[in-house]
Amino acid sequence: MSYMLKEARESAAIVANQDTSQALALAEALKSQTPRGIVSVARGTSDHALGYLGYLLMHTRGMAVASLPPSLSSVLQTPWQVQDYLALGASQSGSPPDVIAMLKALAAGGARTATLVNVVPSPIIEASQHVLAVQAGPEKSVAATKSFIATVALGLHVLAHWNGDRKLQDALQALPDKLEQAANADWAAAVEALTPRERLFVVGRGTGLSIAQEAALKCKETCQLQGEAFSAAEVQHGPMAIVHDGFPVLLFAPPDHYQADALQLAEKFAARGAQVLLASDKKVAGTVHLPHIDAGHDALQGLTGILSWYVAAAQLSEARGLNPDEPPYLQKVTQTV
Repeated sequence: MSYMLKEARESAAIVANQDTSQALALAEALKSQTPRGIVSVARGTSDHALGYLGYLLMHTRGMAVASLPPSLSSVLQTPWQVQDYLALGASQSGSPPDVIAMLKALAAGGARTATLVNVVPSPIIEASQHVLAVQAGPEKSVAATKSFIATVALGLHVLAHWNGDRKLQDALQALPDKLEQAANADWAAAVEALTPRERLFVVGRGTGLSIAQEAALKCKETCQLQGEAFSAAEVQHGPMAIVHDGFPVLLFAPPDHYQADALQLAEKFAARGAQVLLASDKKVAGTVHLPHIDAGHDALQGLTGILSWYVAAAQLSEARGLNPDEPPYLQKVTQTV
């Protein structure tokens, strides 16, 4: 068994055992002093995690959330005017120089800084007023899996308690069982369909766009498969022109506010002859059904969906004759400035 597969399967236990005290402390601080706005800083999988959380922050708080390019501070030394903002960082390693430089610059500009980080202690802590240890444990595979799920889950505890959202709090308590089911969902049809492929679209909407981006990244880094992510709306503004007979599309359509439109899009793609891999609790004629485990709350649907994909991606990588733990030209900790 690859480390990637083993680590993905650890996600349920990690979420079940997370210490949420740091998350609750941040939520209380935000209750006492509501930020004027929120900016996020991260790279790769960590950026996808913050994109997921950012969407929910915008929806539930009505606040603008922007993801900032770290090079604005690490290369251009931009001075910031962000008094009373929340600057939210994320990193698995805790050592990316560009993200650290941005957080320090935002703090100098007046922002409250908080970081979701897996490796503690690590350099990013020096740039953070609030440190939220995600407690995913060591990841030996280059591909991050359990740390993504742990990062989002801990961030959702902040959101649930900041908003006083009892339904989300209860759903988070039930999440480990849902993740265990998702890790065992049968996505063999996706492995079979994508083994001979060279490219595909990955489509989601809402928080599902961040899930599509994360799934597409895993296509590239572990399977050497050119995955390109789109929102279910944006894909119809030009990109779908290349969706033709046999073109593969992985479409996430969990039971949320966007499901009806996503299912209609699946029908549209299938009518064109595309090979649609539909990750949903619903079935659409002419598509390949990938069972989605209902996470019990809209804010959590992406976590069960991506975990099922992580397991499938690890299997797909090996089916394509690759090692998901050691992608070519990559290393676990990437240092960019």
